[in-house]
Amino acid sequence: MRAFGGLIGGAILLFIVWMGVAAVASYFGGHFVPDGAVPNSWSPPDTWATWRDIVIVLFAFFWFFAGLLLCVLLAVLIFLALQVRRLVKDNVAPAVDSLKDSLDNVRGTVEFAGETVASPLIRTYALVKGVRTGLAALRFFPDRVRGRKRKKKGSRR
Repeated sequence: MRAFGGLIGGAILLFIVWMGVAAVASYFGGHFVPDGAVPNSWSPPDTWATWRDIVIVLFAFFWFFAGLLLCVLLAVLIFLALQVRRLVKDNVAPAVDSLKDSLDNVRGTVEFAGETVASPLIRTYALVKGVRTGLAALRFFPDRVRGRKRKKKGSRR
């Protein structure tokens, strides 16, 4: 298939080169194929109007193929979009649901660990801190009742 495409491309390129050489030759008043050299053969166009018509036909030919290629590419793009949509629907949505279930599992585990491990530790720490604060208050209680103030260095009272 690749060789066939190369052959067609080479033939088109050869034809375009031949037309270019014929155009240059006719501009200078010559002919690419001399008169009478090959009887009943097609000779290149002699006037600019004929060249214009040939160029218009070639442009129409290439625009036709460009439009055809655009339609094919659009069809391929639509096909790919539908394939991606089906893939997301069939594979990604269940994976997201599974991930959500796993996250709910982790959330439940964290809540359980917080209730069984962290809460008792926090309560114990709070109780110890309260006892220490209470003992400190009892220790410094006489100073507070008597109203003693500690002297600051540099004050004149």
